[in-house]
Parts: sequence; structure tokens; C-alpha cells
Amino acid sequence: MTAPAGDERLAQEEEQYRQLGVLHGIVEHSVGRLVNGGLAWDAWLRDASRHGRYGFINTLLIPAQRRSATDVRSYGAWQEHGRQVRRGETGIRIISKRGNPRAVFDVEQTDGEPITKESFFPAEGLRKLSRLAADLGFYVDRGQDWTYLGQPGRRIQIAPELDDVPAATLLVHQLAHATGPGGLLDGATRNTAPCLGARRVFADSVAYLVLADLGLDVSHLLFPPTDQWAGTDARTNASAAIRVVGGQAVKTSTRLCRRLHALASPVSSSAPTSAAAPAERSHTTVSPDRSALRAALADAHDFYRRALPGSWGDRYLSDRGFNSVVQDRWELGLAPRHPRALLHHLRGLGHQDQTITDAGLAKKRDDGALFDVFRDRVLFPLRDGNGEIIGFIGRRSDEAPGPKYLNTPDTVLFHKREVLFGLHESRARLAATGRPLLVEGPLDAIAVNVVLPAVYAAVAPCGTSITTAHVEAIAAHADGPTPGLVIALDGDPAGRAGAVRAWRTLRTCAGPIEAALLPSGHDPGDLLMPTSQFAVREALLSAVPLADLVIDERIQRSGGALEFVESRLTAARAAAAEIAQLPPDEIARQVDRVAARTDMDPADITALVVEAISPDPDPGASSSRPLPPAPQNRGAQRSSPATSPKRNHRRTA
Repeated sequence: MTAPAGDERLAQEEEQYRQLGVLHGIVEHSVGRLVNGGLAWDAWLRDASRHGRYGFINTLLIPAQRRSATDVRSYGAWQEHGRQVRRGETGIRIISKRGNPRAVFDVEQTDGEPITKESFFPAEGLRKLSRLAADLGFYVDRGQDWTYLGQPGRRIQIAPELDDVPAATLLVHQLAHATGPGGLLDGATRNTAPCLGARRVFADSVAYLVLADLGLDVSHLLFPPTDQWAGTDARTNASAAIRVVGGQAVKTSTRLCRRLHALASPVSSSAPTSAAAPAERSHTTVSPDRSALRAALADAHDFYRRALPGSWGDRYLSDRGFNSVVQDRWELGLAPRHPRALLHHLRGLGHQDQTITDAGLAKKRDDGALFDVFRDRVLFPLRDGNGEIIGFIGRRSDEAPGPKYLNTPDTVLFHKREVLFGLHESRARLAATGRPLLVEGPLDAIAVNVVLPAVYAAVAPCGTSITTAHVEAIAAHADGPTPGLVIALDGDPAGRAGAVRAWRTLRTCAGPIEAALLPSGHDPGDLLMPTSQFAVREALLSAVPLADLVIDERIQRSGGALEFVESRLTAARAAAAEIAQLPPDEIARQVDRVAARTDMDPADITALVVEAISPDPDPGASSSRPLPPAPQNRGAQRSSPATSPKRNHRRTA
């Protein structure tokens, strides 16, 4: 494929800028309607409750193009959820975080498996919000008899006589103040600004969006006309006020909802109960068996922990540096060798066979007999957002047959493509200063969290490649400025191939995405071994941009030794396709790297990057790629094979 001529490239860029101009014009018009009352604030909130995860301006763009839209996602996201965009459907144009046009599609434009949305009764919704407040470090006081002795600024008072929906509203209202601009509860200090005007609209808007996400009633939330809080005088810049309040409300509510979903697990049998009748519990997410499953898993965990001391598993862990203190801190265990040891124990405690099987603790043979899933393995507990056990990872001894690691099979509580070992244990550091580090296995995660707790919060997928759900789970726990993410990889060709596979998912993360290349034959778990800890530690602290590895791998795979003009051109084109996916501030550096690797002119590499960026040819090719800087005319500088065939080329010496 030849590079498009300069006029064609210019036309492509102009078309994208034209699209952006149209989209920004729609936004300006919609903001104007909010200013003059043509669009009521609560009507905008209804749209924001559906599309707020795409940001404020897209809550205006989506309904302007398709009024009936209820759930919009990218072409690829629908495929991941088992649905396919119908042929011939026109995409809804939004503006990506990078500032470029991007196509999304409403659920009505797709075919496939139905998408269900969680919905909760008021009592359950209030309990979930109370757990969210506790996870954020706040104390919810509903008139308890004891005296609160904590920090005044972390106490949220809710009158005990309030019904569940008003109580939930007040709780989210206060969380909005605490986690939004200013970071102070309403009335926390004498100097706190009164909750009036735009400040009240912001907090009530966050309450509206969070309650709507839970499926709770929002009809009691009333909002004054915008001219009463944004102003009408031209000097007040009402448009800017609306943009700020709307943007803050969407951002804060999205962050709270992500944190809320990270804690999304049903209330255990030991949780405080409400005066609400059992029929008022969630009718979509809590099944009658889940509390029994959790009880069986908790009893199994206790059984495994008691079996570890003095076993081969204890010796194996200690020999690798995971002493008894580390074992206790991470609550590790051992599955005995007997094929029905756990089964007999749980039966003795009164658990039913169906419950034990549904919890992923036992399997049924062809003849109908049950046996333990885990036998003769060191066990690592897997937890949900509340810290409750939902499954295990088991590691065999080095001499034993079978897979090195074995997971709990998928159950109603555990889905391996959504769970990360160590996420619950490192959540506090993720919310503070710890940088997420993806490692391969549970021993790696434990070692890093023990040795480098001030640097990394290490997590490990459960025997699967990194998924979008994993990335979203990490993001939900990482409040404040995103630190990006680091992935630990083997330095051999297999490790570099793994970098390419991970890149497809990780490149959508905000912040720098880097890789730590480990010494040959070592993994992060060796941090606790005196003979190798220094080399592994230095590798983990010397991360490089993951994009470098991906682009270098593309060059090597496409161009080989780069001995000929044709191979260098092929390698440069492959690299340009990857560069085109990067944020604008990373493009120039990669252009220079590829130019140096292929012995080509940077301007020609830039031209190839521009060639790789083109308008969407079909509904499924939506793009959020940045526009590269225009190629510079280097005139008398060296010629290169990476230019259009209309130019003359010669191979440089």
C-alpha cells in the first residue's frame, strides 16, 4: 500500500477537524439550551445517568444524535458482551478523551445476548452505600448509643428516623462533598462554604446519578432553574458555570460508582440487618444460596489454614523466603492429599453437597461420587471487594503432576477473568501512592507487596491474560491522579510476546504504561531469596515504556535484520501502525526511535504514521487515535525508502 499524496492526507485531517467542529457546535448549542432553560437540569441528568461514564460533553452529544439511546458502547465492547452491531447501522459520534471523534452504538443497534442491569431495593442500596462510605474512611452515624471518638471530619450524621431513600440521598450528597472539589463534608468546619447554589446542585446531581445507578428512586430530587445558580448576566459566564458543575458531577459520580461496583458483593450473613423485610432485598443479584456458599468457603479457608503448619507446603514456602509471618499475614493454607478430606470436614459442619459443589470446592465424577477440587496444594485465598473469600488458587509441589496452578472453577461468586489476587489486600496503597504492578502469580504478588510496599501494589490475574475487567477493577481502587501501570515480564522472547498481548488491553489505561524486564530464570517471587533479590529488585525499579517493547517487537518481526530497503520499509510501516495508537505527547519520541532503528528519515516515519490514521471505513472501525504532527520537508537531507513512490529513492550507504 502506498502512502497517500499530500493532498489526500490533508483532506483526511481536514475531515476529522470538520467532524470535531460539528460535534463541538452541538455541545455549544446544548449548553446554551441549559442556560436559557430549553433543557431542564433534571432532563440532562436523566441522560447523564445513562451516558455519564463518557464525560460531560458526551452526555450532550449522544442524545442530540439519538434521543432514544439508553446504553452506548464501542463496537468492540459490544462484541465482548456477546452482541454484534447490525450491518448498516450509523455510529453515534462522541469525542474521546484524547479529543478525537469516536463512534459508539446504542444497544438498540445491536443483536445478541440481553444485557441486564443491577437494581436494588432501598434497604439494600443504603447498605451498599454505607459500605462504600466505610471503604472511603467515613463513619455513618445513625444515632447509635455509643460516643463517636474519631475525627469529626470523617463522621456523616444521618437522622435515624429517615427512610431508606432519603437516608441514601443524604449519604451520597455528603460523599459528593467529601470526594469532589474541596474535599470536605458539608458543615465539617466553620469555614466550609454553605451548601447553596451551584455547590448544592453539584452534590444533589451526584446523588441523583449514584442513586439512579443503583436503580433507586430519584423523583424526590428537585433542581432550581439554572439561572438561579449559574446566573443570567453575561459577566457571570453561565455557560462556563454549567460546564464546571456538570463536569464535576459526572466525574465524581463515576468515581463513586466505580468504587461502589468494586465492592459489589451481596451482604453476608454476619452483616448488620435492616428493619426492612427479607422481600425488600435485591431481586436480581442476591440468590438464596449465596450466603451458604460464602459460609462454606469461609469454613474451607479455616480448614486449609490449619493444615499448612508443619506440612511440605510450609517448608516449600519457607525455603523460598515466605516465612510463617508472611504465611499468616496472607492467610495461606494447604489442601491435604486425601481426595475427600475437605468434603468430609464440610459435611461434618452441616454443609450440603450441592452447596459444596456450587462453591467450587468439590467436583462430581462420572459415577456420581464427589471429590475435593484441591488436593495436595498450597492454597492462596481469592477475595471480593469486602475481603470475603470467593475462591482459591492452588499450587502443586514441584514434583507433583498436573498444572502448576489450579483455580477454583467459575461459580456465581468467582469469575477468573474479573478477579485479581492481591487487589483487596493492596487497595489502601492503590488509593494512596502505590503504583499498580501486574505480575504472573500469587507468590510474585506477595513478594513484591512485602519487599516494595512503598513503590508497588502488586496484583496477579488468576491464570488468564489481563482483561478489561481487571483494568477497570484496578482503576476503581486508584483514587486521585492515576499512576499508570507496570507489568512485570520475562526478558526472553516469550516475555516480549506477552508484552504485545498485554498491550492490546493496557494501552487504554490512563497514565504511563511500563514494563519491568526480569533477569532470565527469575520472577518477582525471588525478591525474598537472598541470592537473587538484588537483581530482581533492580529490574522492578527500572521499568521502561511498554510501547517501546511493542514497537521494537513489531520492527523485529516485520523487518528481521533490516538488511534491505524493503525490509526496513516493511518494519517502519508496522511500527507506524502502533505509533498511531499512542497519545499525542508520545508520538514524537517513538518516531525518532523508529527512524534510528530503521535508518530512515524521521519525516518519512511521521508520514507513515499519518497514513496509518484514517477515517473509519465501517461501523466497527471506530478510532480514537490522535492526529500526528505534519511531516516536515527535509529537502536536502538523506532520502529514504519510506516515502511515496512518486519520489525518487536510493539506498543510503
